[in-house]
Amino acid sequence: MRPPTSPRTWDTLRWVAAAVAVVACSSGAPAADDREASFGRVVAPFFERYCVDCHGPQRGKGGVTLHTLRSDPSAGAGPRRWDKVLDMIERGAMPPETDDQPRPEDRKAVAEWIRAALRYEARRVSKPADDPAPSHLRRLTNVEYQNTMRDLLGFELKLADDLPKDPFKPYTFTNTAEFMRLGPEQLDAYRAAARRALASAIVDPEKPPPFKARREWKPDPVPSPDDRLDPNQLGPWVSGRFNVGTGMALTGVPRTGAFRIRFQASAVFPPGVTEMPLRLVMGEGLNVNLSTRRIEPVGTVRLKAGAKPAVYELRGRLENFPVETNRNQKGKPLPDALTITPQNLYDDGTLNDENGFRKPRMREFPIAVVDWIEFEAPLADVWPPEHHARILFDSPLREADPERYVREVLRRFVSRAFRRPATDDEVARFAKIYAALKPELKTIEATLRETLALALVSPQFLMHNGAPTGPEEKRYAFASRLSYFLWASMPDDELLDLAAKGELDKPVVVEKQVLRMLADPRSRDFVREFSRQWLSIDKMRAVPINRDLFPRFLYYVPLGERAGTEEPYRPTIRDYMVEETVAFVAHLIRGNASALKIVDSDFACLNQPLAAHYGVPGVQGDEIRPVPVKPEHRLGGLLTHGSVLIGNGTGSAPHPIYRAVWLREAILGEEVPPPPADVPALVDTAGASAEKAATIKALLARHRTQASCNACHARLDPWGIPFEQYNAIGKFQPKVPKEGTRVSPFKAAVHKNLDGYAAYVNALNTVTVGADSRVPGGPSIDGMTELKAYLLKDRTGDVARNVLRRLYGYGLGRELTWRDRFAVEDMLAGVGKDGYGMRDMIVAVCQHESFRRSTEERNKP
Repeated sequence: MRPPTSPRTWDTLRWVAAAVAVVACSSGAPAADDREASFGRVVAPFFERYCVDCHGPQRGKGGVTLHTLRSDPSAGAGPRRWDKVLDMIERGAMPPETDDQPRPEDRKAVAEWIRAALRYEARRVSKPADDPAPSHLRRLTNVEYQNTMRDLLGFELKLADDLPKDPFKPYTFTNTAEFMRLGPEQLDAYRAAARRALASAIVDPEKPPPFKARREWKPDPVPSPDDRLDPNQLGPWVSGRFNVGTGMALTGVPRTGAFRIRFQASAVFPPGVTEMPLRLVMGEGLNVNLSTRRIEPVGTVRLKAGAKPAVYELRGRLENFPVETNRNQKGKPLPDALTITPQNLYDDGTLNDENGFRKPRMREFPIAVVDWIEFEAPLADVWPPEHHARILFDSPLREADPERYVREVLRRFVSRAFRRPATDDEVARFAKIYAALKPELKTIEATLRETLALALVSPQFLMHNGAPTGPEEKRYAFASRLSYFLWASMPDDELLDLAAKGELDKPVVVEKQVLRMLADPRSRDFVREFSRQWLSIDKMRAVPINRDLFPRFLYYVPLGERAGTEEPYRPTIRDYMVEETVAFVAHLIRGNASALKIVDSDFACLNQPLAAHYGVPGVQGDEIRPVPVKPEHRLGGLLTHGSVLIGNGTGSAPHPIYRAVWLREAILGEEVPPPPADVPALVDTAGASAEKAATIKALLARHRTQASCNACHARLDPWGIPFEQYNAIGKFQPKVPKEGTRVSPFKAAVHKNLDGYAAYVNALNTVTVGADSRVPGGPSIDGMTELKAYLLKDRTGDVARNVLRRLYGYGLGRELTWRDRFAVEDMLAGVGKDGYGMRDMIVAVCQHESFRRSTEERNKP
């Protein structure tokens, strides 16, 4: 860096005077001449001394140049660039640690000048032409569409699977306006989905005949000499071709309507086990040696030890379950079939250990007993069903004045679909469509199906209203903004009523509604979508796990042509790990716990398989719930979740780079640029061993010897190395086997018991894993415990700000811009007084003026 151009004492006096000038004008709108003067005294010398060598006319490192910035922040792309500069200065990320560093008071003075200039610019009415307002037009996401159709029609239909997939970008929300465009190719899919939904919602007048079936399974009259299970008994793995585990095949079943399944069940438990889950799935039969059968869950009941046989009931819609077609037996065609299959989902984490398919271990697990199953469809206790009557409501107008009745049906339905009162012109337009279709379609039911399907492909239904006009429309738009934020669905009657009365203009009413909505089961979809996308955890499902190193992690088919492949048709530990993360975030919100708990907590959300995996004793059952953890469990917070650790590993080893990027993006809220195209990958500099190595820390050291790699990795690798003691399957493992070691699965003849197997594995782990590093701008730390302590001591503001920004951006449905900085800071100051409660953050977002106003209005002073 260039040497100082004046004595240090003179520098100090000048910076102090400049800082006073900046602070004096930061509370108001600084005049242009004051801003220009302070820029020349404060900012320009700072950039000249510390920044321009790397970000100037001769060298634009990272694609950033600062020599062209002017005192007027509206010039060119100035505001966006100034915003990024402010972030870097406040975090201490620039200048690099190896360069000459400004004093804290110098850094603060520049940050104050930039902050004051940006705040002034954000309040201006006029905007530069190259700084347009963020996009506000966006379509419903697939989840929002699915939920909106459910709440509009009054029953669940799985429609989203037939729609084009939503775009995906790591650490970015699917509901972002920049992604949610609506193209002509999508309208065909929406039209087909609307027709399918209305064909189920509006039924014909004639009551359909009922379909009923029943099957029973009896115990063997004489106990089996080889301890085989009775026909009505079911272990975790199906054993035998003629017991209850093969299911109940139905032919001649209707294709639409509600169904009811009743069954009698109990269980036989080994000592120490108190409950087990019994799940029913329906679709294609599973009694074949294939892993591609199509099934859908009907529901799960939990059988308790000591309970007598009880009758259970599950319900659903036939349209949501796949039917097995093209069946044949020895070349003879068979009718289409729908098969109900019970599943014993007990899982204690040891099912791979000479698994329960083999008779020696069968009795070690709880055995489900299913005596009989009954099926009935379509349910016609009341005809027409309620969802039909919601649309074609009972009224004397239907006979006395059919045209007026149809108009009223249209008005009610369109008002619900558009999430605001339908206008007279809209009702008239659909009434004309109805009149044009009626001569061909004949019946009111058939004609309304087609007419209303057109309403469901209109922009008013498929798109969010980001630019409402008029006070009334703005109130309804705000009700929708609340409901799609917290329910991923349309507003209910209570929200719409409050919007009609103008009550949502009152902050106290908004708070009450937010708390009501978060307590509603519909908020689960908000938590699920927000958590999965914020933390980018779905990628963990696709990571190939090294079976040689981790033979007990996944369950594998033990016999036959598919031996060694992953067991299908039952929840896996991967599924539970995603649910663990979602449940953790939900628990923080439900209890208004501090956002800082995402770094560390004294609990984890576990079920029995997860607890067995992590080594937490005393947890039974498949339901995930908060469980106290101790320091020796090495859990707490999000940083040690399997969904995070597996998704940011190779399947053989942890990956410090992936985990560092995750920490900086998802927890600290920093934007990590992708590596330049001309920079070699880790595998190119460290060799093919990078893909199979048990630890990558040493390989990274070799990678950093490349000059082109070191600049970025010096700021990246130290964040990932403290994760190294958590292996590729998310378990704490301070020692690993030597490279190339294969780990045997459990074998009773060799290992005797689980303690013997643990001793065998521990004997293989001889290589100590290093997890020490010095984080950029911070201290030297060793391992996860010290990393968490550092984040909670020195980076709490960054963690809390990131969580609030994520909630705010998700709620707005768009990428945040430099203009949103001050709204975030205002909200953060308020919630910080009470410890950054997660629920408080959500309330603050919903109450903030910037959230309440339309997109255009947000850019006005």
